[in-house]
Amino acid sequence: MADGISGRDLAALRDLLALKVDNPGPVLPWELMESARDLFHSDSIVLDRSQPALERFGLEQALGETQEVDLGGATDPHYWELYRSADACSYADRTGDISQVVKLSDFVSDRQWRASPMRLEYCFGRARALMAYLPDEPGHRTRLYLWRGPGRDFDERDRLLLTLLRPHLIAAFRAAERCRQAPAALTTRQLELLQYVAQGYTNMQIARRMRLSEGTVRTHLNHIYERLGVSSRTAAVTRMSTAALE
Repeated sequence: MADGISGRDLAALRDLLALKVDNPGPVLPWELMESARDLFHSDSIVLDRSQPALERFGLEQALGETQEVDLGGATDPHYWELYRSADACSYADRTGDISQVVKLSDFVSDRQWRASPMRLEYCFGRARALMAYLPDEPGHRTRLYLWRGPGRDFDERDRLLLTLLRPHLIAAFRAAERCRQAPAALTTRQLELLQYVAQGYTNMQIARRMRLSEGTVRTHLNHIYERLGVSSRTAAVTRMSTAALE
């Protein structure tokens, strides 16, 4: 297949997109991150949120051999000085382009990276990177890194796969944000159903997707209305969306 994407790659991508998760995770569902890590044969996958203009670290979610979460909040002026001087790090800040999937090797040679202060002080042991940006609120930068150690670099097959995956990562990121910030009174099952309502699915379509009867879907909706203090599908979705902005 063109660009090195095989039928096996596409099947793995479909399996990843078909994942059903119960926990939105700190930023992305852990199951989604694990599947993406394995799909790209990477040693680790990291998603971080930061505010470069304010030199402020945000939450970082990382998965290598173990799950790690750093809540951020610390300050490190030296890091941000190196960040601004490293083209690979500051690419989106300099260009405003967050749509492109980029590789570390797009910006530096192996020799340059091995000698760079950023690698020596903050990324030691990390030799190869593939990066995608996710849209976030103004002033915030959210990016996904796939890391490998010394050895084979990410190739155009990997870049294309991550480009295809990126819209779904964005959707998962936004859905996870809504789930985390939606009213706590709703159960995971009710939140899942409400996500389908927000996407315009009918009761019959929701019933098929969730393997429920239409009557059970109606019962769930009535319980959702009661808990949210609303009386319609539109009002329930609006209430959930408002909660995500609060």
